[in-house]
This record gives sequence, structure tokens and C-alpha cells, in this order.
Amino acid sequence: MRDIRRVAFALGVAALAAGCRETSSAKAAQLKEVAATREQQVARRLAAAEADPTREPPIAKWLMPTELREISGLALTTRGTVLTHDDEIGRIYEIDPKAGIILKRFALDGLPHGDFEAITTAGPDVYLLESKGKIYKFREGVDGAEVPYSKYDTRLGKECEFESMAYEADSSRLVLVCKKVLTKGANHDMVIYRLPLPLTDSTPPTTITVSMSELAGSNGWKSFHASDMNIDPVTGNYVVVASHQRALAVITPDGEVVRSGPIPSAAEHNQAEGVAITKDSLLLISDEATHVPADLSVYPWRR
Repeated sequence: MRDIRRVAFALGVAALAAGCRETSSAKAAQLKEVAATREQQVARRLAAAEADPTREPPIAKWLMPTELREISGLALTTRGTVLTHDDEIGRIYEIDPKAGIILKRFALDGLPHGDFEAITTAGPDVYLLESKGKIYKFREGVDGAEVPYSKYDTRLGKECEFESMAYEADSSRLVLVCKKVLTKGANHDMVIYRLPLPLTDSTPPTTITVSMSELAGSNGWKSFHASDMNIDPVTGNYVVVASHQRALAVITPDGEVVRSGPIPSAAEHNQAEGVAITKDSLLLISDEATHVPADLSVYPWRR
């Protein structure tokens, strides 16, 4: 594990800072070579992890540049890359999770400010969520572009503080997990909102509640403050992480808890704010910067 971390730091900081801004064919060739080397390393470590199911450390840990110190939600693209976003302004990044390299940066038109907490993709559309329930819809842009967007108010900001959103393709709806229920006298159960697409400002949500006692199981948690969620592309189950509890839960769309427990290598995750599951069974967890740089950890995903 120490070897992959050294590689991530030695190759990552310079290459990540440069991203894929091809100022020369030599730089483009160098980044392509770095990406190929890293992907080979990840493949070898994944094979070793599959041979040893007790292995827990990440097979890769990519250090993020300072501009992504508040890396938050993760959204998987059809290309196998992930989109993430700035926490305070409408800027989006595309990252190759197997190489730890930023492929492009683009922004919403006019760089709107907000408390952006989650991102997801639904076909060609991208959705960005503010903590008070406002949602921005747009299409991906090329590197350096600004793209037009539409904005919707779910009117759920008085009920809930949000940090999680994913697209459920089978039912064509957005799924939002409440981090903190704001309703006076509410208990600690998990509340999940589901919004059918296409969105309008009057789109009515449906809700399900997951019992905190079932969610906690034998873990001893008194609460579970969801910091991001995604959907397993194979099972359709909701995969939710909670930064404060350093926890991960798998929940069916009907609200049944499949399993819950500490996230892998929990001690290494000081502020887990993003999660994604790839089609080839990788678990991605992003951590905001605390006393160390922000990073993206890669694990084998065991269903």
C-alpha cells in the first residue's frame, strides 16, 4: 500500500495540477503514459485484492490539487470517469478514477455561488444539488467552457439539509437522502426523498423512512448523517456514506438495510464526502482536505 501512495503523490500533484490542458504534444503524451502506468498498477492491486478478500486498504489513493480541497459528491459517467464539483461555485471537474488525473474542468454560466453538495448524471443531463434543496440542470461542457443551466427549487430546504443525490434509472427519478432533518421534534431515522423527472418547481416528492435502529444494527450509532449516496449499477441498491460516523450503508429502494458498518480503512477517512460504484466493481470514496490534501480512494466493491 505504501508503494501506491508514493506513486500517487510523486506523479499525482504535478499531473493533476496540469489536468488535461494540452499545452504541448509532449505534455499530452506524458499524461497518457502516466495514466496507462497507473491503470496497470490499479489492475494488479485489484487482482491481488480479489485473491485476498480480507484485504482492506485502498488499491489506490489519488491526491487532489488544492483547487479540489473541498471535493464533495461523485457522479459516474458512461465513460467510466467521475464528475465532481467545487463546494462554493458552479465549477465541475471530470476525473479518471483509475489514473487520478483531471480530464477537464468546465463551469456553469456566470459561475453561480452556492453551497453545492452533490452531483449526478441522468443520460445527457447533469444535476447539481445545493444543501437547501435547489437543483441545477445542465449538459457537460468541453474543457474550459461555461454552460447554460436551468434551476429548480424542490422547496424541501425547510424540511431537510441535503448532501446526497443520485439518479435512479429504473424509475427515472432523483433520489435525495436527508443529512439532517430540520422538522422540529423529528427522530434520527433516515428520510429519503424521490423526485420524478422531468423536474418542475412543483414536482411532488415521495418519501421513505429507514429506521435508525435497523440502520445502526450492532454499530452503536445514534445517528447517521448522510454525506453522499450513489446507486450500485448492478443491484440497484442505494450506497450511502456518512462522514461523521465514518460509515457506509447499503439500502434497497424499498428501504431495507442490506448491510451497514464502517467504511473500508475507516481510520484513513477524515471527511468522506463522496461515493460512487463503478460498473467494474470499484468503490470510490472522496475525502475533503483536513490536515492532509483531499483525495480519492479506490477499493474493490464486494456485493
